[in-house]
Amino acid sequence: MTEVLFSEPGVCSGRWDEQLEAVVVEWHGDVGGDTYREWMNRTLDAIAAHDATKLLTDSRSQGLMDEADQIWTVEDWEPQAIDAGLEYVAVIYPAARSAKTTVDMSARRRPHTDLERAFTDSSEEAHNWLKTK
Repeated sequence: MTEVLFSEPGVCSGRWDEQLEAVVVEWHGDVGGDTYREWMNRTLDAIAAHDATKLLTDSRSQGLMDEADQIWTVEDWEPQAIDAGLEYVAVIYPAARSAKTTVDMSARRRPHTDLERAFTDSSEEAHNWLKTK
C-alpha cells in the first residue's frame, strides 16, 4: 500500500511505501531556496511520523542544486534526519548530467557516517538496495 504524504505539481511529491517501508520523494524540476527547504522539511516530518529508517529520493526530474542548498542539506537537514531515525538513503540520480554532478558534489561535502547511502541511475537498483536494509 502506498500513502500519499504531500504533493505539489512541478515541485515535489512524497509518499509512504509500505512494502519498501520507506518515505519516497520525487522531485519535479528546478526547485531551490526556501521552496526546496520547505519540502525537505516536509520529508523530515514524514520520516518522523512513520518512524522511517529509509528514504528513497527520485531525482530523475530534478534540476540543478545550488551550493547553498547543498550545504544546508548536508549540514542542517541530514543531522536532523539522522536524529529522527533515518539510517539509509537511496538516491536515483537526475537525468541531466549537470544536475547529477551537483548531487555528487553534495554527497561528498561531509558524509555522515551514521547515514548509509546508495546512488544509482536505476529505480530498480534503488528499490532493491533499500529492500536489503
